[in-house]
Amino acid sequence: MRRRWLVLAALAIGIGLGWRVARRRPFSSRLAWLLTMPGARAIARAEELATLLELRPGMRVLDAGAGPGRLTIPFAEQVGPSGTVTALDVQPTMLELVRQRAAERGLANIELLVAELGRGTLAGLAVNRYDRAVLVHVLGETSDPAAVLRELAAALAPGGRLAIVEHLGDPHYVRYRRVRELAEAAGLRLVAERRSLVGHTTVWEKPIGSATTEGAA
Repeated sequence: MRRRWLVLAALAIGIGLGWRVARRRPFSSRLAWLLTMPGARAIARAEELATLLELRPGMRVLDAGAGPGRLTIPFAEQVGPSGTVTALDVQPTMLELVRQRAAERGLANIELLVAELGRGTLAGLAVNRYDRAVLVHVLGETSDPAAVLRELAAALAPGGRLAIVEHLGDPHYVRYRRVRELAEAAGLRLVAERRSLVGHTTVWEKPIGSATTEGAA
């Protein structure tokens, strides 16, 4: 019951404040504190995503659109010193928040990457690299969602998995049908999904033997 109220509170914040900054892309780093509030943490919880993605020590993980590191930090703790988490964001100020939080936790397995998704930077640096990736409330903020998913598909190692999370209340919400259309066009295969009245989480896999690269379509 308590968690339900936290989710509702997060949605209320998203509707009341999120729409005031609607169509501003990306989400302003000055509002990063909203992403770490208890209600916001109840949506797309790090523990649930880690379980859904079967996150294990030693894995290479990409937090695409990491923001202040709400997921980056717990993922880095879970993959341990033998694994790495790359926090990617277009705003250096967001990544500075990640750096500060990582230092406070004594984490040395986080890489910071300033880049805009869909522009080819990631694919140029990390083809077939990541075992797992997450894209949480980010797809609708990008200028070319189709290019974003092609780039993420290229960055995944064969057999690697990507979780895409979308919830109502986000001014850039992307419908389930659209996410599925774009992910399938990028050559990814749906392996799990969780859908509700307030949003959806889908998990996609890059097939073994796939030759997916950025720019392929």
